Amino acid sequence: MILQATQDLLLERGYYDTSMGEIAQRVGVAKGTLYQHFESKEALMIVLFKREFHDLQVAIEQIAHMQVGAQEKMTLMIDTLCYHIAEKHPLFFILRNASDLQAEIHYEIKETFNGMREQIALMLDEGKAEGIFNACLPTEVMLEALFGIIVSRLFKNFHEGLQVQYGDLVGHLRCIYFHGISAPTTTDESKLCP
Repeated sequence: MILQATQDLLLERGYYDTSMGEIAQRVGVAKGTLYQHFESKEALMIVLFKREFHDLQVAIEQIAHMQVGAQEKMTLMIDTLCYHIAEKHPLFFILRNASDLQAEIHYEIKETFNGMREQIALMLDEGKAEGIFNACLPTEVMLEALFGIIVSRLFKNFHEGLQVQYGDLVGHLRCIYFHGISAPTTTDESKLCP
């Protein structure tokens, strides 16, 4: 209840314009009671972000353990990553603008984020073993390309008011990630967007 109220208030007012007193009032507890659970607004933010990244990590682990091919796993993972960012993008935008909090949150979520990266790397390696992903590309490069394409494009779309609809954008990003920007040289429909 405290975390949801905090998230709602942050989205309404922003990080710097939200106080612990306002959070306590929104939750319906005394400010001192709130401080018994969280020593500061920064500590509350860290718990909030840790929760969001933990939820994403659990979703990615579930996909990684599915009994389907690597292409399908990666497609589901991209959809999940995009959905999570789209659903929570104001929170991530708050983090981008709270420079004094970034280093601490990055430190706190580093282990979770690295766990997600390891799961995705295993899916990519699985796809290389299946012969559907390019085995000549280092997995680390494939990971960086994935996060570069997905995360930066979604943030840009949401915050600059681009005209591409969310569903279309995710399909196009999947296409770029899996097939690049070159025109298909065959009639293989799997290489056509989206």
